[in-house]
Amino acid sequence: MLRKKLKLADQPEVNPCATNHPLEFSLSSFINEPKPKLSSIAPPPASALTSSHFTIDSAEHKPSEIGIQLEIIPIWKRVYQLELQLCEALKQITLPSEVAATYNPIEYAAGLHLAYMERFLNDGHKPVLFLGMNPGPWGMCQTGVPFGYVPAVRDWMQLQGPVAKPIGELAVRPVDGLNCTRGEQSGQRWWGLYREICGEPENFFRNCFVFNICPLAFFHSSGRNITPAELKGAAKSRMQEICSEYLKKALDLFAPTVIVSIGRYCEDRVKLLVRQNLLDPNRVRLLCMPHPSPRSLNNTNWPEKAQQWLVDNGVMPYLKA
Repeated sequence: MLRKKLKLADQPEVNPCATNHPLEFSLSSFINEPKPKLSSIAPPPASALTSSHFTIDSAEHKPSEIGIQLEIIPIWKRVYQLELQLCEALKQITLPSEVAATYNPIEYAAGLHLAYMERFLNDGHKPVLFLGMNPGPWGMCQTGVPFGYVPAVRDWMQLQGPVAKPIGELAVRPVDGLNCTRGEQSGQRWWGLYREICGEPENFFRNCFVFNICPLAFFHSSGRNITPAELKGAAKSRMQEICSEYLKKALDLFAPTVIVSIGRYCEDRVKLLVRQNLLDPNRVRLLCMPHPSPRSLNNTNWPEKAQQWLVDNGVMPYLKA
């Protein structure tokens, strides 16, 4: 008797990239999930970076091997590892005595920060990169998201995640995460503008991303915010040096075609890379838009001015795409 071989029904192909973006990031799953060897998780050396802004020359690895290794790790995880390295480097700086507390939302608000990174950077490189300075007390210090006005993060972006207390928390600058009832005006203006222009957050993050040059916040014992620009002496110089070093690495990972500095301080950091021949202004467009802070001079009608700036400088098409 002849036996007929049974054929298995054709199985549908599984697209490994077709995954839904979770609204809440699980830090424990990120830590426990299988990963490549430790050497491949750490941010790659400058010789292994792939941006057109820098020259690649590696004697240890073939280009094809480097490309395969980097493709294993999503860009948002590589950026996060770079942020962790930057935080560790900044912690080694001896700060002026006026700095009573240093908050690191990359650490204590990691759940929310990584939810932001995974959801809005998971689809790869963005043409437009907005550069902010550092966390504000009622924004990113609460949510782990740049300009992280709580209603914008919780209700518009619909991000969720635990937020712990920072080490050395000041009573006058409490961290309450998404339960914080204080509003950050800069963040309210910033995300309020893009909600008005884009409607849904996906329309903004399709072509754009917001990233801070310095991930730490510094406070006086009175609770007064001390920005990196307001630091003095050797601490300020060293912080700018370290942040510039890691900004170069971050820009190489992001590989944007347009860099928009939010305020003059960020613009100065980008211009320094140009003067050091580490960033080619002929291969990436460099812009600077007004900071949304109410502390800035003549900034009472920032939303109207900013929207016109986006039109005049050719950024609006990236938001309307």
